[in-house]
Amino acid sequence: MSTTLATHMQNRQDAILALILVGMIPTVSILVSFGTDGGLFSQIAFVLFKLCLLLIPLYWHLKRDRNEWSWSKPQNGGYSMAIGLGLGLSAIMLIVWFFVKDLLDYNILRDAVEPVGLLDWKLYVLGCLYWIFLNSLLEEYVYRWFLVVKSEIICVGEKYAIVLSAMIFVVHHSIALYFFGFPWWANLLASIGLFIGGAIFSWLYIRYRSIWIPYITHAICDVTVFGIGAVMLF
Repeated sequence: MSTTLATHMQNRQDAILALILVGMIPTVSILVSFGTDGGLFSQIAFVLFKLCLLLIPLYWHLKRDRNEWSWSKPQNGGYSMAIGLGLGLSAIMLIVWFFVKDLLDYNILRDAVEPVGLLDWKLYVLGCLYWIFLNSLLEEYVYRWFLVVKSEIICVGEKYAIVLSAMIFVVHHSIALYFFGFPWWANLLASIGLFIGGAIFSWLYIRYRSIWIPYITHAICDVTVFGIGAVMLF
């Protein structure tokens, strides 16, 4: 076996390990958070899992792959594209919401979020700020930077990397929607939307090689999502 082939196989094995290790953390976090009583244990677990999502890819990038630190600053523009896609996806979500809003049982959602205090509008606003400005950025850091790059090593062709990373993106969101009480058809509809959104975010990252471009699109979409959530809860 040639040195080049051996190196390629080793890199691919490392990428698969990284994909499994980091890709499963959000799902495990959801299962632990909603599978417990929402008390101190689940809150501590939530913070620890978020730290793992932040630190494991960073450690892998700097120590295992021996790459340099980067702020992923956009070099090729993309801001107009990000804003346009964010507004377009938001418009689609609002149209879908208009047609299905009367079919959903809002009380199930209220019961699901009540243990974590999100029926208090002040906490809800704080939660929205966290999810829009921090959590969505963390997701781009994990799903679009780390997992897309690893998917490109595993898969042959960018389109397959986009599909793989988008599928991983969907899994933990679909489980979260289940715990939020969404009926199967609403969860399926949302999962399709999440897959399309995740694929678009991944495509933006591959095109511009910066997490900040898909983050802009993601944040705009999250504003719409939490606006709809406010209507459902309050």
